[in-house]
Amino acid sequence: MYFINGSLFIMIGIIFYMVGRGILLGIKYKKQKQVYWLKEIITFLFILYICMVVSVTLFPFPIGFNSNFENVFRSINVIPLKTIIDNISQIGIAYDGDVQFMIGLIAKNVGGNILLLMPLGFLAPMLWVKSKQLKSIMLLGFVVSISIEFVQFLESLAGGWGRITDIDDVICNVLGVIIGYLIYKLIFKIVDKYQIKILQKLNSGNSGLIDNDNRVKL
Repeated sequence: MYFINGSLFIMIGIIFYMVGRGILLGIKYKKQKQVYWLKEIITFLFILYICMVVSVTLFPFPIGFNSNFENVFRSINVIPLKTIIDNISQIGIAYDGDVQFMIGLIAKNVGGNILLLMPLGFLAPMLWVKSKQLKSIMLLGFVVSISIEFVQFLESLAGGWGRITDIDDVICNVLGVIIGYLIYKLIFKIVDKYQIKILQKLNSGNSGLIDNDNRVKL
């Protein structure tokens, strides 16, 4: 069984994006088309974030096949909140009664899954108009989370170690997206209140502004 490292995936993903985007920006400059650099920075951060999410959740990626399915289906939970409730019930019992460790473990699992997709709820509305509605961003978060869990299940079939497919992760992921979206709404409410034009242009969906003498503005 061989494994592909997540750091390698991040590096390759960023290189491919920068090369491809660099070529497109070069073509835009030659054609004197507008380039909104703040949006380019946000897009780069979004791509970096997606690569990191994939690296954290899906790597190391197994290459091969494991014919031992004995524990695969034991690592699947489709009952909402079951894992969280079970873990809470184990406080004071599991790990030789180490309450502090068990609480920390629950906080790490739940908090980690919430934090994982929070940036998605914050960044996506700035890049795509269709993501500016709560129901749209919730659907996006749900699809992303379900996709991660499905690929993790496939990795379990391929012999990926430590992979657990859990509906509780999806619930926490979607909650994280909602929180990220609420932070986005709060920030841009402040932006509108104080008329911070450069950020208002970003949130309006404009790709950039060019003044009368064709200079590219930030």
